[in-house]
Amino acid sequence: MDNITKSSWTVDAAHTKIQFSVRHLIISEVAGKFNNFNLEISNANEDFSEADISVSIDAKSIDTGIVDRDNHLRGADFFDVEKFEKITFKSTSIKKVKDEKYKLTGNLTIKDITKPIELEITYNGQIVDPWGLNRAGFKVVGTLNRFDYNLQWNALMETGGAIVGKNINLVFDVEVTKNK
Repeated sequence: MDNITKSSWTVDAAHTKIQFSVRHLIISEVAGKFNNFNLEISNANEDFSEADISVSIDAKSIDTGIVDRDNHLRGADFFDVEKFEKITFKSTSIKKVKDEKYKLTGNLTIKDITKPIELEITYNGQIVDPWGLNRAGFKVVGTLNRFDYNLQWNALMETGGAIVGKNINLVFDVEVTKNK
């Protein structure tokens, strides 16, 4: 049996953004990000098809630019970070769809609720940087229903619309470096 050599990659946090947005008052979107996270990739294929991906996000690091809103999001109405410190993702498959497009499936856990999620990846390629490090870049997008993870706080406006939409748009710009 052939031994397959896997390479491992670690997130370059200074060049990675874990961002989200959600509808607000039906007419606009509020955006935010998580500042503290870890991402690891293990792969045997040069193009990252069939890679294993693990992500751990510090829920306390949520940042929408508004302290009061961030504190509300950290509280029991949303992430309840005192009880549930981490948001995690573990891939179950990654398949090349066409050219640089991939479909990533995995299990997302928020507040001890684990559900499958499907994400779209654009693989931006690899380079060797001026310091001799192998780097790879990706754009990851997807949507999740926040009610699936018991992030259910909401209020209705007089017109009947919700203050906060149910769908969360995810956009991750990821840069990883190959471990030596």
